[in-house]
Amino acid sequence: MEATALSSGFNPLTKRKDHRFPRSYAQRKSLSLIQFDSKERSFGLKNSKLEGSIAITRRGLSFKTNVFEQAHSVTGDCSFDEARDKTRSLVAEDKIGVLLLNLGGPETLNDVQPFLYNLFADPDIIRLPRPFQFLQGTIAKFISVVRAPKSKEGYAAIGGGSPLRKITDEQADAIRMALQAKNIAANVYVGMRYWYPFTEEAVQQIKKDKITRLVVLPLYPQYSISTTGSSIRVLQDLFRKDPYLAGVPVAIIQSWYQRRGYVNSMADLIEKELQTFSDPKEVMIFFSAHGVPVSYVENAGDPYQKQMEECIDLIMEELKARGVLNDHKLAYQSRVGPVQWLKPYTDEVLVDLGKSGVKSLLAVPVSFVSEHIETLEEIDMEYRELALESGVENWGRVPALGLTPSFITDLADAVIESLPSAEAMSNPNAVLSEDSESSDAFSYIVKMFFGSILAFVLLLSPKMFHAFRNL
Repeated sequence: MEATALSSGFNPLTKRKDHRFPRSYAQRKSLSLIQFDSKERSFGLKNSKLEGSIAITRRGLSFKTNVFEQAHSVTGDCSFDEARDKTRSLVAEDKIGVLLLNLGGPETLNDVQPFLYNLFADPDIIRLPRPFQFLQGTIAKFISVVRAPKSKEGYAAIGGGSPLRKITDEQADAIRMALQAKNIAANVYVGMRYWYPFTEEAVQQIKKDKITRLVVLPLYPQYSISTTGSSIRVLQDLFRKDPYLAGVPVAIIQSWYQRRGYVNSMADLIEKELQTFSDPKEVMIFFSAHGVPVSYVENAGDPYQKQMEECIDLIMEELKARGVLNDHKLAYQSRVGPVQWLKPYTDEVLVDLGKSGVKSLLAVPVSFVSEHIETLEEIDMEYRELALESGVENWGRVPALGLTPSFITDLADAVIESLPSAEAMSNPNAVLSEDSESSDAFSYIVKMFFGSILAFVLLLSPKMFHAFRNL
């Protein structure tokens, strides 16, 4: 990773001495895919009904990410048997790789501040106006330093670090074995966006292993520009710059909340946890999803909110078919900073439910497939305490999917189904010339000067300092 800078324009902190190199891993069908338009290369993905164009611009290099806005079925466009038959011929010819993408998390308390820096230095997390994008690193440094003490308290409460890497490694091994059971030999890799093993490291290992066909599986059921989109942007930049990687056929499974295996696995866990209550029929099923800023949805075309609502509908339809008729509610957690995020907010809804007389509540972390700080600390501790203080008497929480066998099997099937759609990326003519860069030098200096003044005023503002401290 130290040899490769993040495409977002910042360098993650250097490699630790005890850092292990990324491991290998594998999945089923691609309903929502990425495709770069006209000048841009395809990421090895097939076109269908595309809506919600998301424009991403970096120093004059512009490309668009198009995503399917709506899933038409849970099962896919081709049968598993058809995909398996096509895959058999590929397996004989190619060395298969699967890249699992995830957020990453600090493994020790000393990792917290540099992890937060990497997080907030991502322009898909803090979206600055173009004239002020050169301040990304400075602002990230400020926020990470101010935020670190509070974040350390949270990680200390769950054992001193995030379990996300360990769980993701275990999921990778499980997917590899599930593929092997289906006669698909594949190397499965883990690439984290903000901590070790970084995506860049995983990609270098993929190249070193001479992978000839790759499936990319973000471990986010629903697509958002701040999660899957950010990771894909990094991959796009890495593959664009490397002649070998540009020729590797790639299939990206961009969202998979509508897959029957995922929906059934979620319904299974909910149904099981409901039975732990003395009166299961009276329990409110409370879905808590990670939020995103409203501007992502309204201004950037992020399909996350719509996909989340469709996801909840699919899960509840499955539960209803099983005779589970409980009321349910969706809210959004983990809002950050002084901007408006998707509503309703989890904390506010919990208070309202308690005051309205709801006595039994089952929390469902719907956007998370692994346990981490937002399930173990935010939901299990903060929200549980808030709910009980507000009048809820019986609290339960559905575990993250983790290594649930039906879930792992479905991801392995997703890999198999997507392999035939992989295509090599073309080499786009998207690199700025030296002349075009130098012609903008004067305006860049002007923007930097006035932007620095504005940033200085904002960062020293007591109101802004308080907002960042309470991120």
